[in-house]
Amino acid sequence: MNIIRAQAARLPLAAAILVLILVGSGFLIDEGPAGIRDEDTSAVGWLAGHRTSWLVRATEAATWLADTWTVIAATAALAAVAAWRTRAWWLPGGIILLTAGETAIYEISNTLVARPRPAVARLDPGDPMASYPSGHVAASVCLYGGLALLLLHVARRHPRHSRGRGHGVARAGAAVAVAAAVAVPLIVAFCRTYRGMHHPSDVLAGVFLGACWLAAVNRTVLARGFAVDDRERRSAGLRPVGAEPRPAHPM
Repeated sequence: MNIIRAQAARLPLAAAILVLILVGSGFLIDEGPAGIRDEDTSAVGWLAGHRTSWLVRATEAATWLADTWTVIAATAALAAVAAWRTRAWWLPGGIILLTAGETAIYEISNTLVARPRPAVARLDPGDPMASYPSGHVAASVCLYGGLALLLLHVARRHPRHSRGRGHGVARAGAAVAVAAAVAVPLIVAFCRTYRGMHHPSDVLAGVFLGACWLAAVNRTVLARGFAVDDRERRSAGLRPVGAEPRPAHPM
């Protein structure tokens, strides 16, 4: 597994590049030509002027999908299950890297840009100078996208010709997780904008942050870890992580 450690060592560089991109684009949006700011202000103002009581309640509930405590609890649970099921450090480590790394990148870029939140009635608490990028949206991409990637990796370890219970469960779980990985960030992005906490460009930056960090961790840790695990276990005559047992041959 030394190759995974060597690849993971590149993640700080990826994080630094992401911070530079986010800070540079944030300053351009906030201090540059007024076009994007005007569109942001117009969109948020329109949403604030068309709020309804039922949608205010619905968006309050849906925001919990990417609340800080939700992300922490889900990350801890996933990492614990991964460690218990696999006894492999790289899998729970990769899960923790997804949300912890995203949080670090968000905190640094958010602090440096210090963009004011929209000038409308805000329905949630929060630092008034913490608009860019959206941490909720970035976290939702990493959490639900990471879960989808993990289940897709596991599903690929079940032979296509298999008709066992594991075959169906793995593929159904992966399909649901992929749908959630697409739907939840979109829902959270709408909720945060509707509730006056972010401009549209903030949530787009959150999607960019989450997607880039998810891709970096998957490439350096998760996908590579599954590939290395496959080779090592097969050479030792063991089943790869997440693979279903082969049916016994009839006597």
